[in-house]
Amino acid sequence: MKSFLHRNWETLKKIKVILAIMLGAMIVIDIILVALGPKGWPTFSKVVLETQDKLIWLTFLFGGLVAKIFYNRKVDRIGQELSGFSSFMVIVGLLFLLGYYDFVPKDVPNEIQLAFLLSGGILAYRVWPQYVNPEQKQ
Repeated sequence: MKSFLHRNWETLKKIKVILAIMLGAMIVIDIILVALGPKGWPTFSKVVLETQDKLIWLTFLFGGLVAKIFYNRKVDRIGQELSGFSSFMVIVGLLFLLGYYDFVPKDVPNEIQLAFLLSGGILAYRVWPQYVNPEQKQ
């Protein structure tokens, strides 16, 4: 773990800065939208609260992408990455259709959303590895 941190320290600092900027921008935009509230502009929290049943696929996708970025597996066959990506996207598509056609209850509990987030991460870790060309390995 220490060697990983030493090798990638600059990259990790850049990721922290980018995430902090994105969070700060979202907070500023949300404050502006709250100030424009009487004019009918919805805030991020209101949009998420009102459409959480429709956006369950986004929770799953976010969990998968976080796992893909921070907990990535490497393989030397490109077929594994392509088949894993397609199977992951099929699940995301099914969740989108379930939310779009109102098969998900209107008030999704936080525990269920957490389960979707974690299952997206676990599935991405297991079936969607990163292809590494064996000739370019050092």
